[in-house]
Amino acid sequence: MKKIVMAFGLIIVLSLAGCQQKGDTEVLTVLTSSGYEPYEMVDEDGQLTGFDIELMEALASEAGIEIEWLDVSFEGIIASLQAGQYEVAIAGITPTPDRANVVDFGEVYYNSENGITNYMVYEYENSYNTLDDLQGLVVGAQLGTIQAELLGELAEDYGFTVELRDTNSQIIEEIKIGTINVLLVESLVADSIVEANSEFTKTELITDLDQLYGNAIAFAKGSGYVDIFNNALEVLKDNGTLDYLIAKWFQE
Repeated sequence: MKKIVMAFGLIIVLSLAGCQQKGDTEVLTVLTSSGYEPYEMVDEDGQLTGFDIELMEALASEAGIEIEWLDVSFEGIIASLQAGQYEVAIAGITPTPDRANVVDFGEVYYNSENGITNYMVYEYENSYNTLDDLQGLVVGAQLGTIQAELLGELAEDYGFTVELRDTNSQIIEEIKIGTINVLLVESLVADSIVEANSEFTKTELITDLDQLYGNAIAFAKGSGYVDIFNNALEVLKDNGTLDYLIAKWFQE
């Protein structure tokens, strides 16, 4: 993996938001939000890694663009793009209609055949199989996610309380101490959590609400980078790089 430079401090705004000059080279700052395995996380050496990280670096390399990473709260990503503070973000973002009103999206780069399957994650000694089982419980989700939106739609009808946190890892710790009962996440993230925590299990959450599909790079409205990264994505699809990364992070 190429060296990842964490961007803290002042960002000098040039003609494109989120770009700065490093010598004679223009550097594009890319927003992400770690703690969302296997898409983006921080490894034992303090470096960003994961499917999104490797994919974005491969896309940037194909496009001839130098990037640096800014690891932020997921909740603030869309707002930062909307405000024009930064221009590009990749963080397991699903292109919902509401989000598409304020940012542009590239082509979907990963798409589950059955849409976004959500799972309840909880301690193994409990048994939560349906929405009715959540009555009277505290259910957590990461701020700004489609899971948080889903819980907000369901909470009143099914009698549970919603608690939102910056990261899923915070919610996992609160489940361990008993202040939250259940975490709602998508399938791949649930798999990572259960694999790392032997006392946890998962159950698919079945609802009659419409399924959402796919993950895409988000851009500031009108960004010239949309076509650049879409073209690079087509190359990675054709040369097998995308399939390789999907197999590496999701199928091994």
